[in-house]
Amino acid sequence: MARKPKSRAGIDDVMLMPVSPSRQKKRRRLWTVGLLVLAVVLFAGGFWTGSSGALDTSAANQRLRSDLKSTKRELEAARNELALYRTDTEVTREARETLRQEIKSLRDQAAELEEAVVFYKSVMAPGASEGLQIEKMVLQPDDENGFYRYRVVLVQAGDNRNYLSGDISLTLRGSREGESFSRNGTDWLEDGSETRFRFRYFQELSGRFQVPEGVELEAVDVEAESGGRNRYQIQKTVKWQ
Repeated sequence: MARKPKSRAGIDDVMLMPVSPSRQKKRRRLWTVGLLVLAVVLFAGGFWTGSSGALDTSAANQRLRSDLKSTKRELEAARNELALYRTDTEVTREARETLRQEIKSLRDQAAELEEAVVFYKSVMAPGASEGLQIEKMVLQPDDENGFYRYRVVLVQAGDNRNYLSGDISLTLRGSREGESFSRNGTDWLEDGSETRFRFRYFQELSGRFQVPEGVELEAVDVEAESGGRNRYQIQKTVKWQ
């Protein structure tokens, strides 16, 4: 028995329709226009996004520039204030130092005046001890070569209606190479050193001498002796420092 041939489902049922060339061209133009529109939209969107970002960046830069200018102004003001403070501090320091020097000078003057008052009281006012007195003996270094300067102040205490005249002599006492050392007289004093006195109230004598090489001084003795009707002899020792 002969079989019937099977039909090819889906293929036999497909109907082929003729395509118009003009319709294909129209469809292509629509696709082209659509793509162009899409490209324009995408470009416009990208440009807008980039422009917005650029605007945002520009605004941020302007804010930073403004902040920078403000910071510079504040820094300049701080520098000016610091310079003014330093100037005020320096002026205050100099004024304080000047005031300190003036106070020291006034105190020294006050001490000298007090000493002068005591000195003149001892000269003018009668006391237990009258006659020739060695009021002061001062030794001071004069340079770095072993020279020293002496200053002796003599006064006539009590009755000072008459003049006193005479001489002073200085004696160096110490040791040299373990042995005692002593030198007196005036031959070791420098030329121009004062040893003669004549006064009614007081007189200051000064001079200069050099310590002999190798001598370790312990003291300096000064002796004053007046002649004439009012004879006095007095001595004072100054420890070597």
